[in-house]
Amino acid sequence: MKAVVDTNVVAYLLLGTEQYAAEARTFLASLAELQAPALWEAELANVLWMATRRRILTLEDAVSRLALAESLGIESIPNRALWQGALVRAHQSGIAVYDTLFVELAARRKLPLATFDAAVLRAFPQIAARPAALT
Repeated sequence: MKAVVDTNVVAYLLLGTEQYAAEARTFLASLAELQAPALWEAELANVLWMATRRRILTLEDAVSRLALAESLGIESIPNRALWQGALVRAHQSGIAVYDTLFVELAARRKLPLATFDAAVLRAFPQIAARPAALT
C-alpha cells in the first residue's frame, strides 16, 4: 500500500507517545511506499528540538531518532509543487497551509493521508484517515 503520511504519525512513533505510538508503528510497518511534502523534515526536527528543550529527550537521542526517521524511506515531495493547491485548500477550509500541503499531495496522487490531526480529519474526510483505518 502507498500513502501520504503526516508528520504527527512519525513524531508520535519516535517519541513513543502512549496513545498513538502503537497505531503509528503498525501503520508504518504495513506500507510499501510513504510520501510527504518536504516540510515534514523541518516539522519533525522541530518536534524533536522541542522535546530536548523540555528535557524529554537528550540531544543525542533526538539526533538518533532523526536517523530512525530517515530509515523509514519517506519520499519528500518539494513544497513548491504543492503550494498553490495547498493555499486554495487552506483558504476554503480554514486549515493552515502547513497541513493542507499534506492534503494536496494526497489528493494529487490519489492516495490516503494518514494523520492524527482532528481538524484535518474533519475537514477532509474523503482524503484523511487515522492510521488504523488504513491498515
